Amino acid sequence: MNRRAWVVLAGVALVAGSVGATRGWAKIIERIIARVNNEIITQHRYDDEQAQLRSKLAEQYSGAELDAQVREQSKNLLRDLIDESLMVQKAKDLDINVETDVIKQLDDLRKRNNLATLEDLETAIEKEGMNYEDYKDNIRRNLLMREVIERQVGSRIQVSHDDARKFYEAHKDEFKSPGLVHLQQILVSTDKRKPDEAEKRANEAVTELKAGQKFSEVAKKYSDGSGADQGGDLGMMKEGTLAPDIAAVVGKLDVNEFSNSIQTKYGYLILKVVERYSPGIPKFEEVEQRVEETLYNQKMEPRLREYLTELRKESYIYRAPGYVDTGEQLPTETITAKKGQ
Repeated sequence: MNRRAWVVLAGVALVAGSVGATRGWAKIIERIIARVNNEIITQHRYDDEQAQLRSKLAEQYSGAELDAQVREQSKNLLRDLIDESLMVQKAKDLDINVETDVIKQLDDLRKRNNLATLEDLETAIEKEGMNYEDYKDNIRRNLLMREVIERQVGSRIQVSHDDARKFYEAHKDEFKSPGLVHLQQILVSTDKRKPDEAEKRANEAVTELKAGQKFSEVAKKYSDGSGADQGGDLGMMKEGTLAPDIAAVVGKLDVNEFSNSIQTKYGYLILKVVERYSPGIPKFEEVEQRVEETLYNQKMEPRLREYLTELRKESYIYRAPGYVDTGEQLPTETITAKKGQ
């Protein structure tokens, strides 16, 4: 199929129907707003992503400010959808298979919701108004993108100890802290479970931790608390904001140490100290991991964009008129002309 044929197909809506003897007819199902090689991006998907963006921003903004934020952050929406498609297709080229991880994530979700089978999980997801296969495919696509980014970009980024030290010396004030502790949690809820069952699950979690299992994996398996999907990560917290009984436990833990099960009014809680920062400017050793992550992320963003630009050069991308793709490269002639101005 030649380029012109691709453009014609990409510019019209998907249609279904039959052509009569004297007159053709078609029923419009969905408008295609972009095509990335053999994958399409529909108006419905674009609108759904924009609705999710608005819902997320509504947690922080409202009224005219919310509308302004949605407009601003929607500028890269089509670009991000195209980038996703490019990376998912690249994952297939690299023979990356994540099906085992997809099932594992679904099973972790099943366990956290105290459901007996994956079929029960499917029913629960459908009751929430979501399509189960779409839900599963979204997990799959995210895992594929993560693998591509790590293999093709992340694995080539190196942050040396000397680089981290130099960055810290030049940006000490950025790491100034009022006294923070970075925590992970496993919360076995007594609201969702019977007290005996909750206590049993909490004790099983502690046993697995003492046997050497990763805290994040045990959290995904047992925790009913927020952030269980991310290994129970609670992020940074001011030590003075913790409840007194919790603060007393946390204060006795060293970095990378976890507590025994703590009974609270919400259920049974297990905490791990990931990082701890002294008030003021912390020592380099206290923030070395954070400094390395900051440098890694700074290097990742431009290199990922460079990688995606190369993927674009190898691909056919069509964009419907009226939509903006901020990742689209200007033609060489335009760039040359701009430089000469």
